[in-house]
Amino acid sequence: MNNEERKKRLQIPTGRLHLVIDTDAKNEVDDQFAIAWALKSPERFQVEAVYAAPFSHECFQNIRASEEAVEKSAELIGRAEDPGDGMRQSYDEIQRVYDLLQMDSENKIYYGSDRYIGEDGKPIVSEAAKDLVRRAKESEEILYIAAIGAITNIASAILMDSSIIEKIVIIWLAGQPLEFGHGIEFNLMQDVKASQTIFDSGVPLVLIPCMNVASALTVSEQELRANLAGKNDLGDYLYSIVAGAFCDEEAEKAFMQVDRGGYLLGREDYSEEYLQQFPTEHISWSRIIWDISVIAFLKNPNWVLSRFESAPVLKDDLSYADGENRPAIRVANYCWRNYIFGDLFYRLTQK
Repeated sequence: MNNEERKKRLQIPTGRLHLVIDTDAKNEVDDQFAIAWALKSPERFQVEAVYAAPFSHECFQNIRASEEAVEKSAELIGRAEDPGDGMRQSYDEIQRVYDLLQMDSENKIYYGSDRYIGEDGKPIVSEAAKDLVRRAKESEEILYIAAIGAITNIASAILMDSSIIEKIVIIWLAGQPLEFGHGIEFNLMQDVKASQTIFDSGVPLVLIPCMNVASALTVSEQELRANLAGKNDLGDYLYSIVAGAFCDEEAEKAFMQVDRGGYLLGREDYSEEYLQQFPTEHISWSRIIWDISVIAFLKNPNWVLSRFESAPVLKDDLSYADGENRPAIRVANYCWRNYIFGDLFYRLTQK
């Protein structure tokens, strides 16, 4: 596929889209919103399958922050003994969302990879990866993939059969804006080999960076209570998992330290000693519902602005580099938060 063909493929059409979702649903509190929003938007999406993605927190060693700050942050975003444990927890959480929506999940949910792709670059053959290969090859329509976790399942499917690149489009929440010069972010850095595979493969790709883009999708406890609590079983559950994850002051300070040493690395040149002279006394709590950015882009490209860029070379140290003859990708650069949450709250509370 050349860049002209790739760009045409990345013009998201109107009408109903065939969709699969690849999600680490038990990590954080945002995947559940994205899954439910897609399932509650049948006029736009035919959700054909949901794949459980692996997750673990070994990758936090790439973040320049104190051990205490990293540990405190990890407590608030999910616990997994290893990637396989995270994947299995995610499978169960996907099932929970289907149950809350009283929707039939038979032949819809698939176990994904129980480990990350190793240095040998060989695919991890899982039920999810096999289903994606089969589904892409048999589909008469383009298959859209909402990727909201580590990209192991999708990269493995491409490594198993690269011909599926002609039949799929990936929309992936991962990494940071290209101008940051690095991709230090949870979904991208868990499985670096899988992430490199996606960037190098030439697959039609929409990249939605986290900071300054998806990070705009914040919500307060009061807003969730007003819009979701008491509306239905799903609304009560979504409200409870987010309200239960709001931070105390020490946790918020840990998040700030972890973000400065990871997601926001290089965004400032003040010393930590200097910044500590300016204490924070009052905090207005909110939570970022990152993963809905992917569903928002597919529902209405007006809500998530994007431009064509050249796919970066992702180095082993998670830095971005330029390369020759790199495939064109779409990179999101802004989320219209109010439109996105407006549609989300409306859809999740409809019978």
